Amino acid sequence: MADKIIIVESPKKAREIQKFLGRDYTVKATIGHFKDLPEKEMGVDLKTFEPSFVVKSKNHKKILSEIKKLAKQAKEIFIATDPDREGYAIGYFMFEELKKSAKNKPIKRAEFHEITKNHVKEVLKKAPEFEKTNKGLFNAFLGRRVGDRIVGYTLSPIASKEIGGRFSVGRVQSPAVRLIVEREEEIKNFKPEPYYVITALLEKEKNQFTATYKDQKIKDKKKAESIFQDIKKVSYATVVNVEKKQVKQSPKPPFITSTLQQTANSVLKFAPEKTMMLAQDLFENGLITYHRTDSVRISDEAIKQIRGFIKEKLGSNYLPQKPRKYKNKNTQADAHEAIRITNFVDIDQQKKLVQEKGLTEDHFKLLKLIYERTIASQMKDALYDRTTVLFDINGHPFKTTGSILTFEGYKKIYKQQEQEQESNLLPTLETGEKVKKIEEKLEEKFTKPPPRYTEGSLVKKLEELGIGRPSTYATIIKTIKDRGYVVKQGGSLRPTENAYNLINYLSRRYNWVIDYDFTRKMEEFLDKVEENKKNWKEFVRELYEKSQKKSGSNISEKMRNYALDLAKKHGKDISDILEDAEKLKQFIDEHKETRPTEKQIAYAKALAEKTGLKLPDDVLEDKEKIKKWINKAKKEAMKYIQLSEKQKKVLISQGKEELINQPEKAIKWLNSYFKKRKRK
Repeated sequence: MADKIIIVESPKKAREIQKFLGRDYTVKATIGHFKDLPEKEMGVDLKTFEPSFVVKSKNHKKILSEIKKLAKQAKEIFIATDPDREGYAIGYFMFEELKKSAKNKPIKRAEFHEITKNHVKEVLKKAPEFEKTNKGLFNAFLGRRVGDRIVGYTLSPIASKEIGGRFSVGRVQSPAVRLIVEREEEIKNFKPEPYYVITALLEKEKNQFTATYKDQKIKDKKKAESIFQDIKKVSYATVVNVEKKQVKQSPKPPFITSTLQQTANSVLKFAPEKTMMLAQDLFENGLITYHRTDSVRISDEAIKQIRGFIKEKLGSNYLPQKPRKYKNKNTQADAHEAIRITNFVDIDQQKKLVQEKGLTEDHFKLLKLIYERTIASQMKDALYDRTTVLFDINGHPFKTTGSILTFEGYKKIYKQQEQEQESNLLPTLETGEKVKKIEEKLEEKFTKPPPRYTEGSLVKKLEELGIGRPSTYATIIKTIKDRGYVVKQGGSLRPTENAYNLINYLSRRYNWVIDYDFTRKMEEFLDKVEENKKNWKEFVRELYEKSQKKSGSNISEKMRNYALDLAKKHGKDISDILEDAEKLKQFIDEHKETRPTEKQIAYAKALAEKTGLKLPDDVLEDKEKIKKWINKAKKEAMKYIQLSEKQKKVLISQGKEELINQPEKAIKWLNSYFKKRKRK
């Protein structure tokens, strides 16, 4: 029995850490969140907002029992779940459990930002007592989990009933759906506008290059045609000005969660949830630092190693005199590092490490992105010689630019993520000289609508608006796809009809749910909870109170849609009465269809034949009368029902054999029984 126990979430992470530490330690995994709110009930006291967390499954109960036994026998306990709110929450639940069973034993908090031997050992040496760590992380988790549960459990059933169908409302997912719906509306309502581009193909010493009219987009067609006719009259262009300058291009900062998801989406076509799953594996196998972060900081020790790698593998001329330092947008972020490699070896060695760990080609593709961005972030700028030449063609200004890459700098290693600037090679040109004009072109082009969101660009937008946090972007996008609000077509996200129905409904009744500014403020509130400056129950209370208030009219979506269908059928405009329940009801009564459907008539005739009941002509002409007649006939038809052998067996197996001779009651009971089974 080992003297020390370390508790993590993942079996992979546990195995990797166990390799470093040997027999003195036992490393056990909780298998993710082992406690959560109950699945089939609210699980929150709406007076006190206290949640009732339960152990999630039989397997989790078994694991918890094993950990408690080990903790009783161990001399020292380390809770080393992930270094973010969710990870801390798993750790806090475990701390509460072990406090009871492992009395008077030191329980410490270890935060591993990379799963490497030196880092793990260093962290364990300095691990503080769990009680002295920041409980604000757990409170922020409580605010999010309890607040989201109240919003979802309160508003989803109301929305489902009033819209008609199954709808889920989420504090963060609904604003994301709104973004996609609004972008689709922008695209639908976009009206392309024409503009004109004039270019001239010029030549000097058999070297051809293109010059463009200085105002690149000409909106006035007559003006464009007039310029075009003017330049057609001459066969040369005069050089008016030549400007040469050196242009620097700096590397981007190392990856944070959102930029990793965006880049993996645009370069590798990986969905955010796939990127996070692969990154989790890379982290747990010790190949990258922790992948849920919004910090661009790299530790001094890692910078030293990166600079050593650049000097040895690429040469001193690629190494800046001083290390590059990148600033975080948010000061809180600095506790963590950026996402970077942990092994400072070349790409062939990185691939070998991936293979040794038994990981896939996709793991390697993502690691390669992180490797390139990590190394490039500490390299010199790329340098270009840029020449801009201004021409006069029969009194009209034209311009051309040529760039030559003179020093690769960071681009030596970081090529595939950035499109190279086109090098328009120019001959030597002097002010005042004339160059031959080969041809001219006038093109009519049209403005384009904004593009649909990709998963990567949606992450970027969510980050810009302050909706969600690094750990939740992938989950938000997966949820809105899984719940049928968004479909992926090609690389783009398109809203479904359900998305439109939901956003239309929420904008009228619960507009705060999809208000970007409100959602951002609530995320900021949770950040303050994490810093112990706000109380998580205030966060929950505000969401609860808002969920109880209904804005807009008291008209169900079903009623509104029915009225709109009738209006369309009768060619009426009812936009002025859509929020007036009384007038809308009056309109429906005046215009509703009173004649039964063909389906109702056929069903009624079949029942009449079966039961021998008379079916009067006036019943076949009136929707309400036929409904009443059908209900009466169904009761009569019950008398002729014969239970099947299968139905009888079910009744006997459930101790309801007395119903076999009462078919009507038996059918009711069987319907109820099968409904309950379906729900389970």
